Amino acid sequence: MGLKIGIINKMIKQNIIVTGGNKGIGFGLVKELSQAHNVIFTVRSEVKGKQALENLKRGKNFPNFVVMDVTSSTSVKEGFSKIKDIFNNLDVLINNAGILIPGLKYNISSIDTDEDEILKTFNTNTLGALRVVRESDSLFKKGSRIVNVSSGMGQLEDMGSGSTSYRLSKTALNGLTAILSKEYLERNISVNSICPGWVQTDMGGENADLTIDESVKKICNFIFSKNSPTGKFLRHGTIIPW
Repeated sequence: MGLKIGIINKMIKQNIIVTGGNKGIGFGLVKELSQAHNVIFTVRSEVKGKQALENLKRGKNFPNFVVMDVTSSTSVKEGFSKIKDIFNNLDVLINNAGILIPGLKYNISSIDTDEDEILKTFNTNTLGALRVVRESDSLFKKGSRIVNVSSGMGQLEDMGSGSTSYRLSKTALNGLTAILSKEYLERNISVNSICPGWVQTDMGGENADLTIDESVKKICNFIFSKNSPTGKFLRHGTIIPW
């Protein structure tokens, strides 16, 4: 069993970054985590950041946001120059920013998928996470945790068809997780991929199994669990095949 979400309030405040925190699962994580922790979330524009803060005021949460486009190394570097003015170290990095290009959803075959759209998806979903980890590196300390939000759609064990660019980008993200987990082993920094489940977001659609709040609670249970593995792919705290 994972740690109960209510126990977060009894924990020491942690410094947490959530990329892509203005909507969907990212916004849900910011809303939940900022109740008891120091949270910085990233957005692609000042307008989106201010709107997210306005929505959060209803819950009396006070995170910070930084404008950052994870597809640009320059933007990520500039964003972290501001983050480092706020955080001296980092306990948890959640690489949540990702895209699923609508035109590439569902039944378009891999041979009919546009190459430029595949590269665009990789640049966000895979390389974006690597860029953020690179700039976070100097903030990590012993015991820090990196959580890459992946998807069951990238699972080789049960790979389906359609959404080729998204599936490949998440499979590659899982590969990056495995590589980073080995590289950070000596520094005692855990790196894991998680599948948040089928969630009622813009990507998941309204017929999905889980609400955002339900998925977020499961993710938070895993983040704050005492015995976190490293180099694994998990769904709701349970290890699943790559």
